[in-house]
Amino acid sequence: MLATQKRLEESQVDTVAGLQLLSHNVVGFSDSLALLNREMKSFLFKNMYQHYRVIRMQVKAERFLEDLFEAYTRNPETLPDEVQDRARESDVYRTVCDYIAGMTDRFALEERDKLFDPHKRP
Repeated sequence: MLATQKRLEESQVDTVAGLQLLSHNVVGFSDSLALLNREMKSFLFKNMYQHYRVIRMQVKAERFLEDLFEAYTRNPETLPDEVQDRARESDVYRTVCDYIAGMTDRFALEERDKLFDPHKRP
C-alpha cells in the first residue's frame, strides 16, 4: 500500500480518468517486495511448475484431450444428439471443443472409458 500511495502522490493525479491516462502503472509492489515476488515465482517455476511429475501429468492430460477431440471429430455420431445437431449446424471442430471444455474431469474420464475401453459399456 505504501508504494502505491507514494506513486499516486508522485503522479499528482486526483481522478480515475487521470489515472487511466498515465503511461505507467501506479499500483504495484515496492522494489524490495517486487524482488521477493520474483524470487518466489522463480522458485515455484523451477521446483513446482517444471517438476518432472507435473510435466508428466501435463503431457498425459494433453494426450487425453487430443484423443477425445479426435474421437469425436472423426465420429460425431458418438456425441449426444443435441451436440450432433449443433455440429451439423456449425463447425464440428468448434462444437467438439466447446463440448469438451464444458466437461467435468470425472465426466471426461468416463467418456474416455466409454470410447476406448472395450470392457466399458457405452
